[in-house]
Amino acid sequence: MQLHPNRLQWVGFAELALAQCAVGVNVVTGKYLIAYFPIFLLLMLRFGIGLISMLMMVKLKRSSTWDWYRHFCLLSSKDKFLLFIQAMCGGFLFNILLLFGMRNTNAAAAGIINGITPVLILVLSFIFLREKITWRIVIAMIVAVAGLWILNTGKEGNSVVLGNGLIFLAVIPEAFFTILSKLFGNKLNQFEIVILINLFNLFVFIPFAMVSLNDISLLAIPIESYLILLLYGFSGGLLFFLLWYQGLTKVAANKAALFTAVMPISTTVLAYIFLKESLHLSEIIGMCLVVSAIFIGCFVPASLSSTGYVDDYKKNKLLSQSETIQ
Repeated sequence: MQLHPNRLQWVGFAELALAQCAVGVNVVTGKYLIAYFPIFLLLMLRFGIGLISMLMMVKLKRSSTWDWYRHFCLLSSKDKFLLFIQAMCGGFLFNILLLFGMRNTNAAAAGIINGITPVLILVLSFIFLREKITWRIVIAMIVAVAGLWILNTGKEGNSVVLGNGLIFLAVIPEAFFTILSKLFGNKLNQFEIVILINLFNLFVFIPFAMVSLNDISLLAIPIESYLILLLYGFSGGLLFFLLWYQGLTKVAANKAALFTAVMPISTTVLAYIFLKESLHLSEIIGMCLVVSAIFIGCFVPASLSSTGYVDDYKKNKLLSQSETIQ
């Protein structure tokens, strides 16, 4: 059964929103888990859980679980390198900076700061992809900087400033992750890409994680922390990537960028409910300004018709069919 284009687009909106909620879950659970697990070990376990979950899903959908490996081997050296660097930006660099930053700040602030990602993506698109930058981007960056400054207002000590600074740095590889995704294109399907991203990061984190094993006793960690660990790996290693890639097949990229605003909102709400983090006026104002910056920088005029959407959707499907290795 085929959905009407307008209904299909709404399904895409729901998938993109749920993907960003999965990121919010990942941030909040990560904030909780760093109290029990060394960061490198935690990240190794996350990508291990994501890899196993993806392989199990592929096994349920297909007769062979090794198609992703055969298709990867057929890629050019340039494409393999782009995929590896993409994995390092979206996995290794982003998560290290994020988790070390959250040692010195709260999860709500982490979600709010990460909310400027779409603005940075647009700037990097201008630099590396030669996409047009408008006055909206300049205004959005000014509003975002103002929001970050207010976010830090009234917080004592350099540790909070350092934590927020590390999280802000984490936005850079996260934005490059999107740029590299555009450069890589649709040479593999979303299941294969998610498997390889988890696999690359798992291998990179293993040596660091083995060293950190000397610092903890796994038996001393509460059982509920292992259950939360499963949620952490499943939400970040599987749900986000799959939902985001699925949504992008139904929604134009400029509209999809708006949905990254869901992440700071979901993170703030989840941190307030489950981590008992308080909400200060400066955080609320900072969140409003950063979310405003997202909409200023990524706003798509309502004059775009549904016909234009259908054309974009058909074009993306044709590109996917022609470039994906069968």
